[in-house]
Amino acid sequence: MKTSLFIPYLLRDGAVLQRNAINHFWGYTASNKFISLTYENFFEKVSADKYGYFIFELPAHEASSNLDFTIQIDREKWVIRDISFGDVFLLSGQSNMQLPMDRLKMLYPDEVSKANNPHIHFFEVPESPVFKEKRKELESGVWYRAIGEDLKRLSGIAYFFAKEKYKKDGIPIGLILAAVGGSPINSWMSELTLKTLNSLPIYYSSLKDETFLKYRTTLDEEYQTGYQKMCEQTDRGLLENWKTVTFDDSEWEEVELNKQWLQKYRTPGCIWLRKKIVLPKTFVGKTAQLYLGTMKDADEVFVNGKLVGNTEYQYPPRIYELTELSSVLTIVIRVKIYQSLGGITLTKNHCLLTETQSLDLDNFGHWKIKRGNHLPERVPQYFPQWEASGLFNGMIAPLKHTRFSAILWYQGESDTVSANNYGLRFCKLIQEWRKIFSDSELPFLFVQLPNYALEPENDWARLREEQKKALVLDKTAMVVSVGDGEDDDLHPLNKEVIAKHLFQSYQKIEKYPHGYCNGPLALQAYQYKDQIVIEFQTFGKHLKINHQLELKLIENEKVYQLTNIELSENEVRIRLPSTLELTHTSLIRYNWTNHPKPFITDEAGNAASPFELKIS
Repeated sequence: MKTSLFIPYLLRDGAVLQRNAINHFWGYTASNKFISLTYENFFEKVSADKYGYFIFELPAHEASSNLDFTIQIDREKWVIRDISFGDVFLLSGQSNMQLPMDRLKMLYPDEVSKANNPHIHFFEVPESPVFKEKRKELESGVWYRAIGEDLKRLSGIAYFFAKEKYKKDGIPIGLILAAVGGSPINSWMSELTLKTLNSLPIYYSSLKDETFLKYRTTLDEEYQTGYQKMCEQTDRGLLENWKTVTFDDSEWEEVELNKQWLQKYRTPGCIWLRKKIVLPKTFVGKTAQLYLGTMKDADEVFVNGKLVGNTEYQYPPRIYELTELSSVLTIVIRVKIYQSLGGITLTKNHCLLTETQSLDLDNFGHWKIKRGNHLPERVPQYFPQWEASGLFNGMIAPLKHTRFSAILWYQGESDTVSANNYGLRFCKLIQEWRKIFSDSELPFLFVQLPNYALEPENDWARLREEQKKALVLDKTAMVVSVGDGEDDDLHPLNKEVIAKHLFQSYQKIEKYPHGYCNGPLALQAYQYKDQIVIEFQTFGKHLKINHQLELKLIENEKVYQLTNIELSENEVRIRLPSTLELTHTSLIRYNWTNHPKPFITDEAGNAASPFELKIS
């Protein structure tokens, strides 16, 4: 009879273990069996416990690759191939940490085809929330290499970070990605920690009941299905076939994609747009991509009556492939708006691209527009993975035996709805993760939220200030991304820039172990005679200010714009108007907006973190 053996997915072919650290290798077999593990000069035999669990402690090992681990139970052998010792990184957070290389091809068109580094390995932790208990082992997973088609699925930040690091030291790299789009910070924290912070939802115990969770999920699925059915059945555009080339739209109103629409076209329902374009002869017969930017919320696009693409939520860029272009194109866009205010993002490029030519659709005049139906606002879809502690239990807890070189974190967008207390929870998360990974000084690097203008109702400025509070913990580093975002896109494409900042911060964290920031960091503000003085920590660089800089003084709920500003070494000095007197409640703010621009930098151009300081 063949002996059963289960080796966790994290430890299978292609795995990377942390160099120069004690690692663990574990698995499951029949109870009380003896198991041996052999690689290079290492040989050890252990006994499984009564539940069949066994674990080896591996001595620290220098960087190496292409090792085979041989496991033997009785006379049966198993070989796990291509094991490396290198530097292992955990990457977590929301969709900006997830965003794969395939989504970045517009900015980095040749990166995937040219990449050829077999020493960058990556593993995607399956997205699977758990509430009843901490998951012991992952339910699936494969180690990939950052090569060819596989690279398309790898996080852009993860890849560019690893690329920079490997270029620096040539050491094998293991990237473990545990990130979930839209996830709030509470989903990555344990029940116990959230309970001590009084941050558990009142219904939390119900989440442990699988019957309740299934009922809640099914209820939402039925609602969403019913809403979509109503959307389709009541849309005049579908009933009257507005997508066809021959449809008469002469009585429709006109709009432009790059200008704000009337509000009547931005409330829930289906909005149809049509445009007829006569192409230059050089485009005819070519293959092209139709770029329409982003839309809120969903869309279907037809060209000459045929569906060429559709997207079901607002954030992905609409890039649709067209083949054998005809001389005349009738482009029809059906925008499905679920929440006000929707429509097409007016600041995005709307164009037709071939390999050698581009055509700006915004230069071709107006689009015809008509509403197909009116809908009630849709209740947002329910995602159980966003519930408190689910991702901690399902995706982080199973990694507890893994040793890491550092953690990289990019999260916070979902918490801008209510940023209060985020800083405290963030600090607790870092401490909790260090505890579960048995490393109290595990470097933790995070990205402060960039500029973003499309959620004016959310408080991105406050969230940035809360994120900064984590720098009170040793071995933390913050990357300021103000100026590196895109005001009109939640998912800025320039992930290489962010990754390089993260790698540079990773290199600096030993030199500045008490909280490092890649840009200038305001420490305190105080009044000196007729001036406000703001002191900065610049981490070895010199401070610079832009002549357009202005700061805001908050006094008795009034806001004053201060522009009489000068630089004195690593201090900013603001001369106060003679009519203005400060009190103990006075605050000074810099870049306190959802979409700030960098006016204070260091000599290398790294942006200063936005701030709010009490004036002493």
